Amino acid sequence: MARRKLFLTHAGELAHRLVTAIARNGMAIEFVRAYGQRYHRPKIAANAERLREMESTISREALLLIAADVRRLLPQAFGSSRVNGAQDLELCDLFYREFLDSLGRALEWPSVEAEAESEAFARDLAIYTHWRERNPSLQVKGLAAANDAPFPDRCAILLDAAMMEQARRAAAIFQTDLLRTGARIFGRLGRQASRSDSSRLRGRSGSSRARKGAASAPAKRPRSERESNHRAKSPRRRR
Repeated sequence: MARRKLFLTHAGELAHRLVTAIARNGMAIEFVRAYGQRYHRPKIAANAERLREMESTISREALLLIAADVRRLLPQAFGSSRVNGAQDLELCDLFYREFLDSLGRALEWPSVEAEAESEAFARDLAIYTHWRERNPSLQVKGLAAANDAPFPDRCAILLDAAMMEQARRAAAIFQTDLLRTGARIFGRLGRQASRSDSSRLRGRSGSSRARKGAASAPAKRPRSERESNHRAKSPRRRR
């Protein structure tokens, strides 16, 4: 039970960290602004309402992209083996379901739209997942050149449809950054807790050694009342 609780907590933590990095800390909006500055397209980020729309949509596409890659990373993280293959796959599936549920909560869909948004997210995630499965051996950098990648096309048509190919190249580079960020956040899961556990274990070990040392040291013999009175009455030797 303890193991299940721990890794489910990590699933929620992963969702929260991804949403924070991409949407709340501004990776998506910074990408839009940087594109406008680099390619001298200031009107792209000039309209506040339009900018918020692009930020929201591009953040969603970015999370779909990383969520598809998380599924690929899970078996190695759980140490899947031929011996415990079925059990490990079950753990991966359970983690992934909790991760997606947590992702939906972190995105804060309005209650009246939550079901429709969840279904739409699942359909789009299937597109990204199939794409990643078709390119299993490609490293993050190589994925930027994949012709069938959904993220660059979806992002470019929203970002700058008039300069589609230029926007697509920029989105492909951003895709690489997103995948690296996702892998880094995923790789850090549980490490802080592990370090804390190790520190507690070292502390307990040191305390245990100290107690053992104290127990093994010879105890001082208490003075008897007669001996104490004798020492008190004995005159001190003059120098």
